[in-house]
Amino acid sequence: MNRVLTGFCVCATAFGAAFVLPAQEESADGEVKTEAAVEGLDPALVKAAAAKPTAKHFHALVRLALTSGEVLVKFPRGKDFTPAVEGKFYPNGSSFRTVGGVSEFEFGKEAVLKVTGDAEFSTREDDLAAASRAVMPVRGSFTVSLPRTLPTGLFSMAFPNFTAKDLAGESRYELTPSGDGDEVVVHVITGMLALEGPHYKVERMSAADRMRIRTTGDALFTSLRGEAGDYKVSLDQGCTTYKDPITGEVKKQDRRLDFSLTPQCAIKIFRKRAQVGGRMAVSIMTFDSAGEMRNRFTFAEGTASVNFGEEVVRIQDISFKTKADQKADGKKPADGEKSEEGESADGAASGGSGSGESSSSESGGEASSNSNGFGDSF
Repeated sequence: MNRVLTGFCVCATAFGAAFVLPAQEESADGEVKTEAAVEGLDPALVKAAAAKPTAKHFHALVRLALTSGEVLVKFPRGKDFTPAVEGKFYPNGSSFRTVGGVSEFEFGKEAVLKVTGDAEFSTREDDLAAASRAVMPVRGSFTVSLPRTLPTGLFSMAFPNFTAKDLAGESRYELTPSGDGDEVVVHVITGMLALEGPHYKVERMSAADRMRIRTTGDALFTSLRGEAGDYKVSLDQGCTTYKDPITGEVKKQDRRLDFSLTPQCAIKIFRKRAQVGGRMAVSIMTFDSAGEMRNRFTFAEGTASVNFGEEVVRIQDISFKTKADQKADGKKPADGEKSEEGESADGAASGGSGSGESSSSESGGEASSNSNGFGDSF
């Protein structure tokens, strides 16, 4: 008899636990109740995501943590903006508008997007259990705060003409639309990030680095200007061909130029679609902090037959030392070297006439390119 009663009690306890445990999960996690109350979202999906969380660094949904202004929200595939409520969660893929004040949107416990003043942005419509998150700014000032140890590839800011990715730490963005395109100021406060746009990318921007990016509405012109820090911008140089020494097969090889973007240095990228064939023709110029052109090259996407460029050599970059100067420095002039300063100047002028020969420079915005510079024409 006792065994029967004991078995009955065990079964009753297990049966009751099947109903009590889900209730405890819902009551212990206030976020679940709030998320499930969001209009337009299936509560069953929210509960499933809460029961089996796989997004380690982020909430299943985005939460309006606090605001000192007005916030409007438009649900995915919705038509109109409606007032958002502080403290509530909203579906991924929602669009937000802020009017005045400061608003904070919480993607995770340590992942916060701070929006200042009048702004507009949307979130990417990710699955509830997706591991990564993305924000698509439209206009305004945004500050992203993330753990400095956040793995790469988990959070990105997708602007109209480029993407800031692999974010970690704190960074700020000022997006200003204009009548013909937009301008974005990217400022890394702590941590790091990477940038990728058409025909250029930055592998790493670190603390205190700042860049200004201007793009026209038709994306036919991009201007990159350094404002703080020193970082490499990798520029697309099209492609060239080479013959495989083993197979004898002619293959294509991409070319790139790494340019140091220091304060006041600039990069200008011009694009135009060919009327015949439809290929994109690209022309890129780099400028140092004094406004002097350092590199210029042109190529057609996907074809090696249109690919040429040069590193511009300035006369002031060339040494004009005479035998007397070298003797004062303790160096013996090489045999056959000209001693006349005028003759050296003449030789330098002929070398800087745009013939395409490379030379090294200590000026800001120094470029490190292929071993043979830009003298080869394709």
